[in-house]
Amino acid sequence: MKNLILKNGIILTPFVELKDRVLFLKNGRIYKLISNAEYLNYSKDYLTNYKIIDLKGNYISPGFIDIHIHGSNGVDAVKDDIGPMADFLVKYGVTGFLPTLITAEFTKMINACKKISYFIKDQRNGSKVLGINAEGPYLSKKYGAQKPELVKKPEFKEYSKLIEACNGNLKIMTVAPELENAYELIKYLRQNDVVVSIGHTDIKFEKLHEALDLGIGLVTHIFNAMGGVLVAEEGVKSVSIQEELLACDNLMSEVICDKNAVHVNPTLMKVLVKCKGINNIILITDSMSMNGLSYGKHYLQDGRAAITKKDEDVVRLENGGLAGSIMTINNAIKNIMLHANLSLKDAIIMATYNPAKILKLSNKKGAIKEGMDADITVFDNLMDIKITIIEGEIKYNNL
Repeated sequence: MKNLILKNGIILTPFVELKDRVLFLKNGRIYKLISNAEYLNYSKDYLTNYKIIDLKGNYISPGFIDIHIHGSNGVDAVKDDIGPMADFLVKYGVTGFLPTLITAEFTKMINACKKISYFIKDQRNGSKVLGINAEGPYLSKKYGAQKPELVKKPEFKEYSKLIEACNGNLKIMTVAPELENAYELIKYLRQNDVVVSIGHTDIKFEKLHEALDLGIGLVTHIFNAMGGVLVAEEGVKSVSIQEELLACDNLMSEVICDKNAVHVNPTLMKVLVKCKGINNIILITDSMSMNGLSYGKHYLQDGRAAITKKDEDVVRLENGGLAGSIMTINNAIKNIMLHANLSLKDAIIMATYNPAKILKLSNKKGAIKEGMDADITVFDNLMDIKITIIEGEIKYNNL
């Protein structure tokens, strides 16, 4: 591994913007961050130990982390080898991701967990797989794009096998807490250090906090696929569990921010930022296997047709219902800056430090700080990716 020096870039730590700094990467870690003036005092002999890269005024940030992504490059996380997906994502600045299982036949989900866990053990190339995200099968039949006949009520003999098949790699599971036996599932997930995310749910408003108190820590793509409406009297605005989730200070939230604000209206995006704050929002893509392919008719892993169009970055079922996106995380960053009037720095926090925090990896990933993993993304002012570095190795270079 060749040690690297990155100079003449604008550094987003991501909490502050730094200019006139030089970044040293050594043995897969961030070694030091020094001023240009200090750098000029280093001898040529010392610098021969490094490959020096002039970034020509581009931005440097921690590597992007996508915790909710079902597929891309023709790959579906349930049924396919995820190697080509990992290779695709480095081109868009992703240094780490969670292959996310859509609700499928249970045996297929078990096999997918085993397959991904095996890949994690021996991964050599591409964006680093940081674990597994299971969006189901313990969801409400009423909300979301999953096939209703594939969702299940939790049973220990099944979900214990699913968790076991992940070999310690299950990091997040979405659960509808109103399901029979769901409380036992939530407790079991927390005992196994899995983040429980509330989503695809029709939980009654008055039961919400009872469920949250079991240790739910995340909201799955807020403002999408939820019910739980408390109807008010005439002339008074009704309230749903989504407003209550906004008011929970200790609850982080995923959000999908597509180009045309189809998943989340810009006004709701601004409300989310005001309620949750920058440090509790995680930007996700909810990308599907047809991301990176030509526009038109494609098929989900369960055989249903899914449509993509040139003027949108969302995926729709044939009935018009939403089924994820064909968005990359660098474009999600650009979109949320536009729709929520965010600074680049704040948008980057949502795609780097915050996902690392929910995964309990913020001690080594998600920030540019001495001693952290050398996961770095370099991009221009249009959010086009120039370089992706993972643990000190250049995985993509288009500078």
